[in-house]
Amino acid sequence: MPEIIEKRRSIFSLIFTPPKTIFEDYYDQARYILSFRICLFLSFSLALLAIVLALFYGPMYSVITFIGFLGVLAAYFFIQKTGDHRQFVFSFNLFGALLCQLTLYAIKDQPHISDGLWMIINILFAFYTINKYWATFIAILHTVSFSAFFYFFYNEQLHLIKYLNHDQIVATSINVLICFFIIFYLCWQNIKTNQHAQQQLKDAKATLQNKFNIIEKQNREKTVMLKEIHHRVKNNLQVIISLLRLQSRELINEEAISKFRDTTSRVLAMALIHEKMYQSEELSKINLDDYFSGLIEDILDSYQVNFKVNTKINCKIDNLEMKMIVPLALIFNELFTNSLKYAFDDATEAKITLDLKYTINNEFIVEYTDNGKWQTPVNEDSFGLELITMLTEQLDGKLEFVSDPLTKFTFQFKNEE
Repeated sequence: MPEIIEKRRSIFSLIFTPPKTIFEDYYDQARYILSFRICLFLSFSLALLAIVLALFYGPMYSVITFIGFLGVLAAYFFIQKTGDHRQFVFSFNLFGALLCQLTLYAIKDQPHISDGLWMIINILFAFYTINKYWATFIAILHTVSFSAFFYFFYNEQLHLIKYLNHDQIVATSINVLICFFIIFYLCWQNIKTNQHAQQQLKDAKATLQNKFNIIEKQNREKTVMLKEIHHRVKNNLQVIISLLRLQSRELINEEAISKFRDTTSRVLAMALIHEKMYQSEELSKINLDDYFSGLIEDILDSYQVNFKVNTKINCKIDNLEMKMIVPLALIFNELFTNSLKYAFDDATEAKITLDLKYTINNEFIVEYTDNGKWQTPVNEDSFGLELITMLTEQLDGKLEFVSDPLTKFTFQFKNEE
């Protein structure tokens, strides 16, 4: 007995439950379910109406209704088999509109009291299952045809209604009753499926919000952790800078002291990057104008020159990746320290300019210019210029150098963002 009950349940489930289909839009899914249920309901309704018309009016009057029943049944089995409602429902809706016109104008000796209701059903079906543009076309078609029919056949229809016999009145009443019941069912199912779609959408939004909250929390934790890492790296580099400065105090040789100072300056350039990183609200961004200004101040404090230095930074680049900022900082450090050491004497007012700007073809230009006359010729074998060349190649960049009328280094890099 339980096996029989279970078997009956599975049969009913197969008949009354639409096949599961994945939709990106929950409202598309609602239209799909509505199409399936309406096709099933219309199949029973039109079958009943065909029987009623055959009994009370005669078999000939039930032919069109029976054709409609077959069309709806075909739509039901198509949706049941394929899980797709769009194309077939569109065709079925057009088929229903043509049947309504055929019934209205082909059957002359029958009152068309319920035909307007069937047209309303077809219009609602179009609005609920297809789209508003197609439904508007169907609505205009039915409105024009039904209005024209009563304009030309008004008196004839009144005469037919007046002389209906009892059986015909019963059949017409059943027809009207079925129409209203279908309209009620169609509207009720539309509300029900849309509420289900809204609930699914609400649940999906809640799920996404929960995932977003988790990701946001993880991002905050990672940001705090990365800021702490940058802070510790900066502190470690500061310790190295302090050790280098302490060690340089024990040196007597000026060349060795100069090399210690240069190394300190390079480490300082990297330490300042990490300091700006943990101070920034966005770890992926550093204000380049602010960074280079701070680097200039630190270098000037380290070298303590006896001449006036005017610097100008023209930065038109909003953001660069971390892997590009460090090499650029070291390049600028080398150029700036070389200018301080070799380009000016005590009587000269130094003017140093740094320009960073975008160009076409997804590239940007870095130009370093000073107004000094380098006392020591540029030595291609020096460690500083070798470091500049190596860092430029590391970034797949190009370097141009001119010394007349001003000392100018021009770097061209690809913007990989």
